[in-house]
Amino acid sequence: MWWKPQLLWLLLRQLVVTFAIFEQCNHQLELKAGQKIYINSPYYPGLYPVGTSCRYTLQAPKDHVLLFKCDLQLQTLVRDTRCRTEVFHFNAEGDELLTSSEYFCGTGKFERQSFLNRAVISYISQRKEAVSAALVPKLKDKLPARITSSSTTTTRPPSVEQEDKDEKQAVQEQDEDDEDFSNEVLHVLQDVGVSDALAYVASLLYDEPNNARRIGSTPLPTYLAQLLPSRTPKTSAKRGKIVSIYPLGVPGGGRFSCLVEALVPNCNCGWSLTQRIASPTNDEAALHEFPSMAGVLTKKLGKVFCGAAIIHHHYLLSAAHCFLSAETNEAALLRIVVGEHDLSSAYETLFTRRYDLDALILHEQFSQSNGQLRNDIALLRTRLPILWNRNVGPACLPLQPAVSGKKLPLVGQQLLAAGWGTTSYGGPQTHRLLKTTLDVISAEQCRSSLTEGSVPVHSFCTYTPGRDTCQYDSGGALYERSHGRLLAVGIVSYGYACATQQPSVNTRVASFIKWIRAKTPEVAYCQKQT
Repeated sequence: MWWKPQLLWLLLRQLVVTFAIFEQCNHQLELKAGQKIYINSPYYPGLYPVGTSCRYTLQAPKDHVLLFKCDLQLQTLVRDTRCRTEVFHFNAEGDELLTSSEYFCGTGKFERQSFLNRAVISYISQRKEAVSAALVPKLKDKLPARITSSSTTTTRPPSVEQEDKDEKQAVQEQDEDDEDFSNEVLHVLQDVGVSDALAYVASLLYDEPNNARRIGSTPLPTYLAQLLPSRTPKTSAKRGKIVSIYPLGVPGGGRFSCLVEALVPNCNCGWSLTQRIASPTNDEAALHEFPSMAGVLTKKLGKVFCGAAIIHHHYLLSAAHCFLSAETNEAALLRIVVGEHDLSSAYETLFTRRYDLDALILHEQFSQSNGQLRNDIALLRTRLPILWNRNVGPACLPLQPAVSGKKLPLVGQQLLAAGWGTTSYGGPQTHRLLKTTLDVISAEQCRSSLTEGSVPVHSFCTYTPGRDTCQYDSGGALYERSHGRLLAVGIVSYGYACATQQPSVNTRVASFIKWIRAKTPEVAYCQKQT
Protein backbone atom coordinates (compact mmCIF):
# COMPACT_ATOMS: atom_id res chain seq x y z
CA MET A 1 0.00 0.00 0.00
CA TRP A 2 1.33 3.45 -0.89
CA TRP A 3 0.49 4.95 2.50
CA LYS A 4 2.67 2.59 4.50
CA PRO A 5 6.08 3.85 3.22
CA GLN A 6 4.72 7.41 3.47
CA LEU A 7 3.67 6.85 7.07
CA LEU A 8 7.05 5.37 7.89
CA TRP A 9 8.80 8.32 6.22
CA LEU A 10 6.74 10.82 8.22
CA LEU A 11 7.51 8.99 11.43
CA LEU A 12 11.25 8.94 10.67
CA ARG A 13 11.11 12.61 9.79
CA GLN A 14 9.48 13.43 13.08
CA LEU A 15 12.06 11.33 14.94
CA VAL A 16 14.90 13.25 13.29
CA VAL A 17 13.35 16.60 14.17
CA THR A 18 12.65 15.54 17.74
CA PHE A 19 16.18 14.31 18.30
CA ALA A 20 17.62 17.46 16.71
CA ILE A 21 15.75 19.62 19.20
CA PHE A 22 17.29 17.85 22.19
CA GLU A 23 20.64 16.97 20.62
CA GLN A 24 22.74 18.88 23.17
CA CYS A 25 20.53 18.46 26.22
CA ASN A 26 19.19 14.93 26.32
CA HIS A 27 19.53 12.90 29.51
CA GLN A 28 18.67 9.49 30.90
CA LEU A 29 18.14 8.84 34.60
CA GLU A 30 17.60 5.50 36.31
CA LEU A 31 16.06 5.57 39.77
CA LYS A 32 16.32 2.85 42.36
CA ALA A 33 13.31 1.60 44.27
CA GLY A 34 12.17 4.27 46.71
CA GLN A 35 14.65 6.84 45.43
CA LYS A 36 13.68 10.52 45.18
CA ILE A 37 15.37 13.18 43.07
CA TYR A 38 14.72 16.75 42.04
CA ILE A 39 14.96 17.55 38.35
CA ASN A 40 15.51 21.29 37.98
CA SER A 41 15.69 23.37 34.83
CA PRO A 42 19.11 24.68 33.74
CA TYR A 43 20.48 27.48 35.99
CA TYR A 44 17.70 26.98 38.52
CA PRO A 45 16.57 29.04 40.45
CA GLY A 46 17.47 31.39 37.63
CA LEU A 47 15.62 31.16 34.33
CA TYR A 48 16.66 28.79 31.61
CA PRO A 49 17.95 30.59 28.49
CA VAL A 50 15.45 31.64 25.85
CA GLY A 51 15.57 29.37 22.79
CA THR A 52 16.85 26.26 24.58
CA SER A 53 15.40 22.79 24.95
CA CYS A 54 16.09 19.86 27.28
CA ARG A 55 14.68 16.37 27.66
CA TYR A 56 14.89 13.96 30.59
CA THR A 57 14.04 10.27 30.20
CA LEU A 58 13.48 8.63 33.57
CA GLN A 59 13.19 4.94 34.35
CA ALA A 60 12.32 3.10 37.55
CA PRO A 61 12.89 -0.60 38.30
CA LYS A 62 10.54 -3.11 36.69
CA ASP A 63 7.03 -3.09 38.14
CA HIS A 64 7.53 0.36 39.69
CA VAL A 65 6.06 3.72 38.71
CA LEU A 66 7.37 7.28 38.79
CA LEU A 67 5.49 9.95 40.73
CA PHE A 68 6.06 13.54 39.57
CA LYS A 69 5.31 16.70 41.58
CA CYS A 70 6.20 19.65 39.39
CA ASP A 71 6.24 23.39 39.98
CA LEU A 72 6.27 25.36 36.70
CA GLN A 73 7.04 29.03 36.25
CA LEU A 74 7.14 29.50 32.50
CA GLN A 75 6.97 33.06 31.19
CA THR A 76 4.18 32.33 28.75
CA LEU A 77 2.42 35.19 27.02
CA VAL A 78 -1.22 35.69 27.95
CA ARG A 79 -2.30 35.36 24.33
CA ASP A 80 -0.21 32.27 23.69
CA THR A 81 -3.18 29.95 24.12
CA ARG A 82 -1.42 27.16 22.24
CA CYS A 83 1.63 27.14 24.52
CA ARG A 84 3.92 27.75 21.56
CA THR A 85 6.59 30.02 23.02
CA GLU A 86 7.33 28.25 26.30
CA VAL A 87 6.06 24.69 26.71
CA PHE A 88 6.63 21.85 29.18
CA HIS A 89 5.90 18.28 28.05
CA PHE A 90 5.04 15.26 30.18
CA ASN A 91 4.72 11.76 28.76
CA ALA A 92 3.45 9.13 31.19
CA GLU A 93 4.40 6.26 28.91
CA GLY A 94 8.02 7.14 28.26
CA ASP A 95 7.36 8.11 24.65
CA GLU A 96 10.02 10.50 23.39
CA LEU A 97 7.87 11.80 20.54
CA LEU A 98 6.42 15.19 21.47
CA THR A 99 3.07 14.67 19.79
CA SER A 100 1.90 11.98 22.19
CA SER A 101 2.65 14.03 25.30
CA GLU A 102 0.56 16.11 27.65
CA TYR A 103 1.77 19.71 27.61
CA PHE A 104 1.64 22.72 29.90
CA CYS A 105 2.56 26.37 29.97
CA GLY A 106 2.26 29.32 32.35
CA THR A 107 2.65 29.10 36.13
CA GLY A 108 1.33 26.54 38.57
CA LYS A 109 1.79 23.05 40.04
CA PHE A 110 0.69 19.59 38.95
CA GLU A 111 1.12 15.94 39.91
CA ARG A 112 1.36 13.04 37.49
CA GLN A 113 2.26 9.35 37.59
CA SER A 114 3.91 7.27 34.90
CA PHE A 115 1.83 4.53 33.33
CA LEU A 116 4.53 1.93 33.89
CA ASN A 117 8.17 2.37 34.92
CA ARG A 118 9.23 4.97 32.37
CA ALA A 119 8.36 8.61 31.73
CA VAL A 120 9.73 11.59 29.81
CA ILE A 121 9.66 15.30 30.67
CA SER A 122 11.02 18.09 28.49
CA TYR A 123 10.80 21.80 27.85
CA ILE A 124 11.10 23.81 24.65
CA SER A 125 11.61 27.57 24.49
CA GLN A 126 10.92 29.26 21.17
CA ARG A 127 10.92 32.95 22.12
CA LYS A 128 13.45 35.00 20.18
CA GLU A 129 12.80 38.39 21.83
CA ALA A 130 15.59 40.24 23.61
CA VAL A 131 16.22 39.44 27.26
CA SER A 132 15.25 42.25 29.64
CA ALA A 133 17.85 44.06 31.76
CA ALA A 134 16.46 42.50 34.93
CA LEU A 135 17.40 39.03 33.72
CA VAL A 136 20.86 39.80 32.33
CA PRO A 137 22.79 39.58 35.66
CA LYS A 138 21.17 36.24 36.51
CA LEU A 139 22.04 34.66 33.18
CA LYS A 140 25.26 36.29 32.14
CA ASP A 141 27.31 35.07 35.09
CA LYS A 142 26.28 31.43 34.51
CA LEU A 143 26.02 31.14 30.75
CA PRO A 144 28.83 29.37 28.90
CA ALA A 145 30.81 31.59 26.53
CA ARG A 146 29.15 30.10 23.45
CA ILE A 147 25.69 30.91 24.73
CA THR A 148 26.68 34.39 25.88
CA SER A 149 28.13 35.24 22.50
CA SER A 150 25.11 33.95 20.63
CA SER A 151 22.48 35.43 22.93
CA THR A 152 21.08 38.90 22.31
CA THR A 153 20.81 41.07 25.42
CA THR A 154 19.69 44.63 26.04
CA THR A 155 19.59 47.05 28.95
CA ARG A 156 16.36 48.68 27.77
CA PRO A 157 12.82 47.34 28.17
CA PRO A 158 11.04 46.30 24.97
CA SER A 159 9.71 49.21 22.98
CA VAL A 160 6.02 49.98 22.66
CA GLU A 161 6.35 49.34 18.96
CA GLN A 162 7.71 45.87 19.66
CA GLU A 163 4.91 45.22 22.15
CA ASP A 164 2.27 46.19 19.60
CA LYS A 165 3.95 43.98 17.06
CA ASP A 166 3.87 41.08 19.51
CA GLU A 167 0.20 41.66 20.22
CA LYS A 168 -0.74 41.77 16.55
CA GLN A 169 1.24 38.60 15.93
CA ALA A 170 -0.40 36.88 18.89
CA VAL A 171 -3.87 37.86 17.69
CA GLN A 172 -3.05 36.59 14.21
CA GLU A 173 -1.86 33.28 15.62
CA GLN A 174 -4.99 33.02 17.72
CA ASP A 175 -7.18 33.43 14.65
CA GLU A 176 -5.39 30.78 12.63
CA ASP A 177 -7.15 27.50 12.01
CA ASP A 178 -6.07 24.74 14.36
CA GLU A 179 -3.50 22.49 12.81
CA ASP A 180 -2.37 19.07 13.80
CA PHE A 181 0.10 19.52 16.63
CA SER A 182 2.52 17.07 15.05
CA ASN A 183 2.74 19.40 12.05
CA GLU A 184 3.40 22.31 14.38
CA VAL A 185 6.28 20.38 15.87
CA LEU A 186 7.68 19.57 12.46
CA HIS A 187 7.31 23.03 10.96
CA VAL A 188 7.69 25.44 13.86
CA LEU A 189 10.57 23.69 15.59
CA GLN A 190 12.78 22.75 12.67
CA ASP A 191 14.84 25.92 12.96
CA VAL A 192 14.97 26.06 16.75
CA GLY A 193 18.58 26.29 17.90
CA VAL A 194 19.73 24.21 20.83
CA SER A 195 22.16 25.86 23.23
CA ASP A 196 25.02 24.26 25.11
CA ALA A 197 23.03 24.49 28.34
CA LEU A 198 23.12 21.25 30.31
CA ALA A 199 20.45 20.34 32.79
CA TYR A 200 21.34 19.25 36.26
CA VAL A 201 19.89 17.06 38.95
CA ALA A 202 19.69 19.70 41.67
CA SER A 203 19.31 17.54 44.73
CA LEU A 204 19.03 13.91 45.73
CA LEU A 205 16.78 13.07 48.65
CA TYR A 206 17.24 10.12 50.96
CA ASP A 207 14.64 8.49 53.16
CA GLU A 208 16.81 9.07 56.22
CA PRO A 209 15.73 12.29 58.01
CA ASN A 210 18.17 15.21 58.14
CA ASN A 211 20.46 13.50 55.68
CA ALA A 212 19.60 15.31 52.48
CA ARG A 213 22.50 15.82 50.08
CA ARG A 214 22.80 18.07 47.09
CA ILE A 215 24.52 17.40 43.82
CA GLY A 216 26.04 20.48 42.28
CA SER A 217 26.72 21.22 38.63
CA THR A 218 27.60 17.74 37.44
CA PRO A 219 26.60 17.24 33.79
CA LEU A 220 24.42 14.23 33.13
CA PRO A 221 25.40 11.74 30.44
CA THR A 222 23.96 12.17 26.98
CA TYR A 223 21.07 9.84 26.28
CA LEU A 224 22.15 7.39 23.60
CA ALA A 225 19.71 4.54 24.16
CA GLN A 226 17.72 3.19 21.24
CA LEU A 227 14.35 4.85 20.76
CA LEU A 228 11.39 2.58 21.51
CA PRO A 229 8.16 4.61 21.61
CA SER A 230 5.46 3.10 23.76
CA ARG A 231 2.56 4.08 21.60
CA THR A 232 1.91 5.05 18.03
CA PRO A 233 2.56 8.79 17.64
CA LYS A 234 -0.52 10.88 17.14
CA THR A 235 -1.89 14.27 17.96
CA SER A 236 -2.39 14.68 21.67
CA ALA A 237 -5.56 16.15 23.11
CA LYS A 238 -4.01 16.02 26.57
CA ARG A 239 -3.46 19.68 27.19
CA GLY A 240 -3.39 20.87 30.77
CA LYS A 241 -2.59 24.54 30.40
CA ILE A 242 -1.68 26.28 33.62
CA VAL A 243 -2.89 29.87 34.07
CA SER A 244 -0.60 32.33 32.29
CA ILE A 245 0.24 35.49 34.22
CA TYR A 246 2.80 37.22 32.03
CA PRO A 247 1.63 40.17 29.86
CA LEU A 248 2.75 40.85 26.32
CA GLY A 249 6.20 42.32 25.96
CA VAL A 250 7.84 40.31 28.75
CA PRO A 251 10.59 38.02 27.41
CA GLY A 252 10.27 34.25 27.46
CA GLY A 253 12.20 31.72 29.44
CA GLY A 254 11.19 30.19 32.71
CA ARG A 255 12.09 27.60 35.30
CA PHE A 256 10.70 24.41 36.75
CA SER A 257 11.42 21.94 39.50
CA CYS A 258 10.08 18.38 39.62
CA LEU A 259 10.31 16.01 42.55
CA VAL A 260 10.40 12.48 41.14
CA GLU A 261 9.99 9.32 43.21
CA ALA A 262 10.15 5.63 42.23
CA LEU A 263 7.28 3.78 43.91
CA VAL A 264 5.77 0.32 44.00
CA PRO A 265 2.28 0.87 42.56
CA ASN A 266 -0.98 -0.86 43.18
CA CYS A 267 -1.13 -3.90 40.94
CA ASN A 268 -1.95 -3.17 37.34
CA CYS A 269 -3.42 -5.57 34.79
CA GLY A 270 -6.01 -5.87 32.08
CA TRP A 271 -5.56 -2.44 30.58
CA SER A 272 -7.08 -1.90 27.17
CA LEU A 273 -6.52 1.06 24.90
CA THR A 274 -9.90 0.71 23.20
CA GLN A 275 -12.77 0.04 25.56
CA ARG A 276 -15.69 -0.89 23.37
CA ILE A 277 -17.94 -3.84 22.74
CA ALA A 278 -17.32 -5.87 19.64
CA SER A 279 -19.69 -5.51 16.71
CA PRO A 280 -22.65 -7.90 16.25
CA THR A 281 -20.57 -9.93 13.82
CA ASN A 282 -17.00 -11.16 13.82
CA ASP A 283 -15.04 -7.97 13.18
CA GLU A 284 -11.45 -6.79 13.08
CA ALA A 285 -10.17 -5.75 16.48
CA ALA A 286 -8.93 -2.22 16.97
CA LEU A 287 -5.16 -1.84 16.97
CA HIS A 288 -3.90 -2.98 20.41
CA GLU A 289 -7.42 -3.48 21.73
CA PHE A 290 -6.18 -6.65 23.46
CA PRO A 291 -2.73 -5.95 24.98
CA SER A 292 -2.57 -9.42 26.56
CA MET A 293 -3.24 -11.21 23.25
CA ALA A 294 -0.43 -13.44 22.03
CA GLY A 295 -0.03 -15.89 19.19
CA VAL A 296 1.83 -19.20 19.54
CA LEU A 297 3.88 -20.25 16.54
CA THR A 298 6.50 -22.79 15.59
CA LYS A 299 10.03 -21.62 14.89
CA LYS A 300 10.13 -23.85 11.81
CA LEU A 301 7.03 -22.52 10.02
CA GLY A 302 6.47 -19.21 11.78
CA LYS A 303 2.69 -19.64 11.59
CA VAL A 304 0.32 -18.90 14.48
CA PHE A 305 -1.49 -22.14 15.35
CA CYS A 306 -2.99 -21.22 18.74
CA GLY A 307 -3.67 -18.22 20.93
CA ALA A 308 -2.47 -17.37 24.44
CA ALA A 309 -3.02 -14.67 27.06
CA ILE A 310 -0.20 -12.88 28.90
CA ILE A 311 -0.62 -13.02 32.68
CA HIS A 312 2.92 -12.17 33.84
CA HIS A 313 6.31 -11.07 32.48
CA HIS A 314 7.22 -14.75 31.99
CA TYR A 315 3.89 -16.61 31.84
CA LEU A 316 0.97 -17.00 29.45
CA LEU A 317 -2.22 -19.06 29.61
CA SER A 318 -3.20 -21.33 26.74
CA ALA A 319 -4.93 -24.66 26.02
CA ALA A 320 -3.16 -27.96 26.68
CA HIS A 321 -4.47 -29.60 23.50
CA CYS A 322 -2.45 -27.13 21.39
CA PHE A 323 0.78 -28.87 22.38
CA LEU A 324 0.27 -32.55 21.59
CA SER A 325 1.82 -32.99 18.15
CA ALA A 326 5.49 -33.69 17.46
CA GLU A 327 5.85 -30.19 16.03
CA THR A 328 4.44 -28.42 19.10
CA ASN A 329 5.14 -30.59 22.16
CA GLU A 330 8.51 -29.07 23.12
CA ALA A 331 9.19 -25.53 24.30
CA ALA A 332 12.38 -25.39 22.24
CA LEU A 333 10.28 -25.63 19.06
CA LEU A 334 8.03 -22.69 19.91
CA ARG A 335 7.89 -18.96 20.39
CA ILE A 336 5.14 -16.44 21.04
CA VAL A 337 4.41 -13.13 19.39
CA VAL A 338 2.98 -10.14 21.30
CA GLY A 339 1.92 -6.64 20.28
CA GLU A 340 0.84 -7.99 16.90
CA HIS A 341 -2.20 -7.17 14.79
CA ASP A 342 -1.72 -7.92 11.08
CA LEU A 343 0.48 -10.99 10.68
CA SER A 344 1.16 -10.13 7.04
CA SER A 345 2.40 -6.59 7.69
CA ALA A 346 5.27 -5.02 9.62
CA TYR A 347 3.97 -1.45 9.39
CA GLU A 348 0.86 -1.15 11.51
CA THR A 349 2.55 -1.51 14.91
CA LEU A 350 5.92 -0.75 16.47
CA PHE A 351 5.34 -3.06 19.42
CA THR A 352 5.53 -6.53 17.90
CA ARG A 353 8.03 -8.73 19.73
CA ARG A 354 8.77 -12.45 19.64
CA TYR A 355 9.87 -14.44 22.66
CA ASP A 356 11.21 -17.98 22.76
CA LEU A 357 9.72 -20.40 25.26
CA ASP A 358 11.72 -22.35 27.81
CA ALA A 359 8.89 -24.39 29.36
CA LEU A 360 5.50 -25.91 28.53
CA ILE A 361 3.44 -26.71 31.62
CA LEU A 362 0.39 -28.82 30.76
CA HIS A 363 -2.17 -29.72 33.38
CA GLU A 364 -1.33 -33.14 34.78
CA GLN A 365 -4.94 -34.36 34.44
CA PHE A 366 -5.53 -33.14 30.92
CA SER A 367 -7.32 -35.77 28.84
CA GLN A 368 -9.32 -36.14 25.66
CA SER A 369 -11.89 -38.83 25.03
CA ASN A 370 -15.22 -39.15 23.24
CA GLY A 371 -14.73 -35.78 21.61
CA GLN A 372 -14.33 -34.01 24.96
CA LEU A 373 -11.34 -32.22 26.46
CA ARG A 374 -10.90 -32.10 30.23
CA ASN A 375 -8.61 -29.81 32.22
CA ASP A 376 -7.63 -28.17 28.95
CA ILE A 377 -5.21 -25.59 30.32
CA ALA A 378 -1.48 -24.93 29.96
CA LEU A 379 1.08 -22.38 31.09
CA LEU A 380 3.80 -21.14 28.73
CA ARG A 381 6.99 -19.72 30.21
CA THR A 382 9.16 -17.37 28.17
CA ARG A 383 12.95 -17.42 28.30
CA LEU A 384 13.19 -13.62 28.53
CA PRO A 385 10.72 -11.34 30.33
CA ILE A 386 7.95 -9.82 28.23
CA LEU A 387 8.34 -6.04 28.34
CA TRP A 388 5.23 -4.06 29.22
CA ASN A 389 4.00 -0.95 27.47
CA ARG A 390 0.59 0.58 26.83
CA ASN A 391 -0.07 -1.99 24.11
CA VAL A 392 1.45 -5.11 25.65
CA GLY A 393 0.57 -6.23 29.17
CA PRO A 394 -1.07 -8.89 31.34
CA ALA A 395 -4.73 -9.78 31.57
CA CYS A 396 -6.30 -9.86 35.03
CA LEU A 397 -7.20 -13.24 36.51
CA PRO A 398 -10.53 -14.06 38.21
CA LEU A 399 -8.96 -14.45 41.64
CA GLN A 400 -12.17 -13.52 43.44
CA PRO A 401 -15.66 -14.99 42.93
CA ALA A 402 -18.64 -12.95 41.88
CA VAL A 403 -20.83 -11.24 44.48
CA SER A 404 -23.08 -14.31 44.43
CA GLY A 405 -20.13 -16.49 45.38
CA LYS A 406 -20.19 -18.30 42.03
CA LYS A 407 -17.11 -18.65 39.86
CA LEU A 408 -16.91 -16.40 36.83
CA PRO A 409 -18.22 -16.20 34.20
CA LEU A 410 -21.90 -16.12 35.06
CA VAL A 411 -24.74 -17.29 32.84
CA GLY A 412 -25.99 -14.45 30.68
CA GLN A 413 -22.71 -12.54 30.57
CA GLN A 414 -21.23 -11.46 27.26
CA LEU A 415 -17.56 -12.22 26.77
CA LEU A 416 -15.02 -10.94 24.27
CA ALA A 417 -12.96 -13.38 22.21
CA ALA A 418 -10.13 -12.60 19.79
CA GLY A 419 -7.80 -14.58 17.58
CA TRP A 420 -6.16 -15.25 14.25
CA GLY A 421 -8.25 -18.33 13.52
CA THR A 422 -10.10 -19.36 10.40
CA THR A 423 -13.11 -17.34 9.30
CA SER A 424 -15.09 -20.52 8.66
CA TYR A 425 -14.66 -24.21 9.37
CA GLY A 426 -11.92 -25.43 7.03
CA GLY A 427 -11.66 -21.93 5.58
CA PRO A 428 -8.70 -19.54 5.32
CA GLN A 429 -6.91 -18.28 8.40
CA THR A 430 -7.15 -14.53 8.97
CA HIS A 431 -4.02 -12.35 8.94
CA ARG A 432 -5.64 -9.64 11.05
CA LEU A 433 -6.76 -10.06 14.63
CA LEU A 434 -10.52 -10.60 14.73
CA LYS A 435 -12.88 -10.30 17.69
CA THR A 436 -16.44 -11.15 18.59
CA THR A 437 -18.83 -11.23 21.55
CA LEU A 438 -20.20 -14.50 22.85
CA ASP A 439 -23.02 -15.25 25.30
CA VAL A 440 -22.47 -17.54 28.28
CA ILE A 441 -25.23 -20.15 28.48
CA SER A 442 -26.24 -22.50 31.29
CA ALA A 443 -24.87 -26.02 31.64
CA GLU A 444 -28.39 -27.38 31.12
CA GLN A 445 -28.86 -25.54 27.85
CA CYS A 446 -25.39 -26.60 26.76
CA ARG A 447 -25.99 -30.29 27.52
CA SER A 448 -29.28 -30.30 25.63
CA SER A 449 -27.54 -28.91 22.53
CA LEU A 450 -24.26 -30.81 22.49
CA THR A 451 -23.93 -33.99 20.47
CA GLU A 452 -22.18 -35.72 23.34
CA GLY A 453 -24.75 -34.48 25.82
CA SER A 454 -22.35 -33.65 28.64
CA VAL A 455 -20.13 -30.77 29.71
CA PRO A 456 -16.71 -31.50 31.22
CA VAL A 457 -16.20 -30.34 34.79
CA HIS A 458 -14.45 -26.95 35.14
CA SER A 459 -15.83 -25.84 31.78
CA PHE A 460 -18.55 -23.48 30.56
CA CYS A 461 -20.33 -23.01 27.25
CA THR A 462 -20.93 -20.08 24.93
CA TYR A 463 -23.46 -19.82 22.14
CA THR A 464 -24.51 -16.88 19.99
CA PRO A 465 -26.19 -17.43 16.60
CA GLY A 466 -23.84 -16.62 13.74
CA ARG A 467 -20.83 -15.95 15.98
CA ASP A 468 -18.16 -18.28 17.28
CA THR A 469 -14.49 -18.98 17.71
CA CYS A 470 -12.99 -21.30 15.13
CA GLN A 471 -9.91 -23.32 14.21
CA TYR A 472 -6.57 -21.91 15.46
CA ASP A 473 -8.40 -19.72 18.01
CA SER A 474 -7.80 -22.41 20.64
CA GLY A 475 -5.82 -21.26 23.66
CA GLY A 476 -6.93 -17.66 23.35
CA ALA A 477 -8.69 -16.03 26.28
CA LEU A 478 -12.34 -15.15 26.66
CA TYR A 479 -12.48 -11.80 28.39
CA GLU A 480 -14.97 -10.18 30.69
CA ARG A 481 -14.60 -6.42 30.77
CA SER A 482 -14.73 -5.52 34.46
CA HIS A 483 -14.37 -1.89 35.58
CA GLY A 484 -12.71 -1.10 32.26
CA ARG A 485 -10.21 -3.95 32.54
CA LEU A 486 -9.94 -7.22 30.64
CA LEU A 487 -10.42 -10.24 32.89
CA ALA A 488 -9.40 -13.60 31.38
CA VAL A 489 -12.25 -15.83 32.60
CA GLY A 490 -12.04 -18.52 29.93
CA ILE A 491 -9.77 -20.31 27.48
CA VAL A 492 -11.02 -21.40 24.07
CA SER A 493 -11.08 -25.22 24.18
CA TYR A 494 -13.24 -27.06 21.65
CA GLY A 495 -16.44 -27.07 19.61
CA TYR A 496 -18.20 -28.87 16.77
CA ALA A 497 -17.32 -27.08 13.53
CA CYS A 498 -17.81 -23.30 13.78
CA ALA A 499 -20.95 -21.18 14.27
CA THR A 500 -23.27 -24.18 14.05
CA GLN A 501 -26.32 -24.89 16.19
CA GLN A 502 -24.07 -26.37 18.87
CA PRO A 503 -22.32 -24.40 21.63
CA SER A 504 -18.59 -24.11 22.13
CA VAL A 505 -16.92 -25.39 25.29
CA ASN A 506 -14.32 -23.33 27.13
CA THR A 507 -12.04 -23.89 30.12
CA ARG A 508 -13.14 -21.99 33.25
CA VAL A 509 -9.99 -20.20 34.47
CA ALA A 510 -11.42 -19.56 37.95
CA SER A 511 -11.40 -23.31 38.58
CA PHE A 512 -7.64 -23.46 38.05
CA ILE A 513 -6.39 -20.50 40.13
CA LYS A 514 -4.82 -22.82 42.74
CA TRP A 515 -3.09 -24.76 39.97
CA ILE A 516 -1.79 -21.55 38.36
CA ARG A 517 -0.46 -20.29 41.69
CA ALA A 518 1.19 -23.65 42.42
CA LYS A 519 3.00 -23.64 39.07
CA THR A 520 4.09 -19.99 39.41
CA PRO A 521 4.95 -19.61 43.11
CA GLU A 522 7.20 -16.61 42.48
CA VAL A 523 4.36 -14.52 41.02
CA ALA A 524 2.12 -12.19 43.04
CA TYR A 525 -1.03 -11.74 40.96
CA CYS A 526 -3.34 -8.74 41.28
CA GLN A 527 -6.01 -9.14 43.94
CA LYS A 528 -8.10 -6.24 42.65
CA GLN A 529 -9.70 -5.58 39.31
CA THR A 530 -11.00 -2.09 40.20
